[in-house]
Amino acid sequence: MKRAAVAAVAAAVLLGAAAVLWNVHARASVTEVTGLVGSEKEGFFADEAVRDRFAELGYRVQVRGRGSRAITTADTGGVDFAFPSGAPAAEAFRTRHGVDREHRPFFSPMVVLSHRPVAEALQRAEAAAPAGDGTWTLDMAAYLDLAEDGTRWRDLPGGAPEGTGRNTVLIRTTDPRTSNSAAMYLAVVGYLLNGEEVVSGPAPGVAERAVPLFLDQGGPPDTSRQPFDSYIALGPGHTPLLWAYESQYVAAGAAGELPEEAAVLYPAPTAVSAHTVLPLTGAGDEVGRLLTEDPELQRLAAEHGFRTTDPGVFADAAAAAGLPVRTRLDDTVNAPGHAAMEGLIREVERHYAGKPAAGTAG
Repeated sequence: MKRAAVAAVAAAVLLGAAAVLWNVHARASVTEVTGLVGSEKEGFFADEAVRDRFAELGYRVQVRGRGSRAITTADTGGVDFAFPSGAPAAEAFRTRHGVDREHRPFFSPMVVLSHRPVAEALQRAEAAAPAGDGTWTLDMAAYLDLAEDGTRWRDLPGGAPEGTGRNTVLIRTTDPRTSNSAAMYLAVVGYLLNGEEVVSGPAPGVAERAVPLFLDQGGPPDTSRQPFDSYIALGPGHTPLLWAYESQYVAAGAAGELPEEAAVLYPAPTAVSAHTVLPLTGAGDEVGRLLTEDPELQRLAAEHGFRTTDPGVFADAAAAAGLPVRTRLDDTVNAPGHAAMEGLIREVERHYAGKPAAGTAG
């Protein structure tokens, strides 16, 4: 009996030692990777399923959220990859850091999030129309006419939706100086104000007309999450119209967080934001490849509202969440190239005298 007990203890010790060695080996086999990502992607990387999948593939990915435009000038010490949104921000980062590789695992069109009574008010003003698939179309040229005229919601035919009367008809955005989503808004607005031509050089007249669309909002929010949270929590009286990533709408809908009368309006025209992985190390390059090629990571990205390289994956995720989305994007415009976009933003920035940039907008 005593000999059996000793044998059992010895076996337990051996098993414990084996477990310790296995854990040490497992930890040693996981590659730590750090990235700078647009704030709209923080939720994706924080998802336990995403973290588990990366662990299965041998990686532990830690990210720091930044404004996509702010990423271009951020300190990259100890960083393996950058993951901004929008072609202009990606181009700026490539040029600044001499990056010659990239991965584009998913993308997101820009939408306007609203509430059904607000969309119906815009419909009466002939600025919006239901599309028949549960989504709405926002006529951006008609919207600009209302905004430039300083039209209030109470001035629209049929009166204002509850709580909006004193407000002007104005889309809420983030800070164009640091935020890709706001830069995409400026790209669309600039296209329309430039005679339906993509801005390709200095355009002070275009910027002059675009400035009130930003300044009249008041202080720009620090991140794209801030105005989105306000849209969800505070109703149409606070945020009648919000310029946002489609991915935010789908992810919130899948989580059951959208307001009861939420409405998604696809601007005509809109812009599409490509989410681009820019590797600074071999490990960062591998993370970009996995995000693009691994079917499970692609499926999880779609669950977070991003359109992937396979349109069917996104369509399935939206259908599972019971959300209306556009299956096709027929009216889009390209963003200006980096130099033209920067010039346009600098022109707008001059009018922000005394107003500090948010610095971390997404």
